[in-house]
Amino acid sequence: MPCASTQAIEVLVIQMYSQTWSFKETNLRIKCDNERAIDAAIDASLRARSEVERYILKHPEFRSSLESLRLDGKHPRVIELMLKAGEFAGIGPFAAVAGAISQVAAEAARSAGAENVLVENGGDIAIIGARDFRVGVFAGDAKGSGKIGFLIRAVELPVGICASSGTVGHSLSFGQADAVVVVAREASVADAAATSIANAVKGNDVKASVKQGLDHAKHIQEIRGCLIIRGEHIGTWGKLPELIQVSPESQELSNTWKKYQDYGLE
Repeated sequence: MPCASTQAIEVLVIQMYSQTWSFKETNLRIKCDNERAIDAAIDASLRARSEVERYILKHPEFRSSLESLRLDGKHPRVIELMLKAGEFAGIGPFAAVAGAISQVAAEAARSAGAENVLVENGGDIAIIGARDFRVGVFAGDAKGSGKIGFLIRAVELPVGICASSGTVGHSLSFGQADAVVVVAREASVADAAATSIANAVKGNDVKASVKQGLDHAKHIQEIRGCLIIRGEHIGTWGKLPELIQVSPESQELSNTWKKYQDYGLE
């Protein structure tokens, strides 16, 4: 499902292959420097989806819980990532599902021979590599949407960059942020944290609500920083990658904007 989004927008110095792939709620865009590794990423995402679906049949609370869970036993990697991320963020493990699938897909591509790989799953991004990447921020009609982004340096990789929103798209949020973007080493943690922080951004005082979200972010382990957009207000906390201006002529951002319009978000 679409949500406030982080979007890869690259100047390709290294040859990168790109492919989009969708199955049910999983919507991947994969970019890497080894074309064959794309198939490995897709296979890993399908396997992760199946593992999550089977796990829900045994533990329905894994899907429905709004609080973190501790479940005994040995679990598939995607499940472990989600459980751990939920504990860090103080939220149900399913808040990390998109980021966790991005992460295992990126890891699979790397194991299959890709040096540089980016996997985006509905706006939740995992990046592994040894080159710089640029990532734009989309937040509907809010200030700065489609105009700002991050320059991710090679020394900052691996990284997860994930977004949540209470006003854009269909993802579950109890807050009113147009976009909360979280940066962490693991995409699963960034995904869960983005949801948790977005839930804290609420109230009629917009500026104060952004501060509430930033204060909440400070208490979540394993995240590097976050950016919050609500209306005319933008706030940041932590050690974020370098903020950059994004060209409005970016073809990929134009395509993203059209995708959101297609979902009735004009």
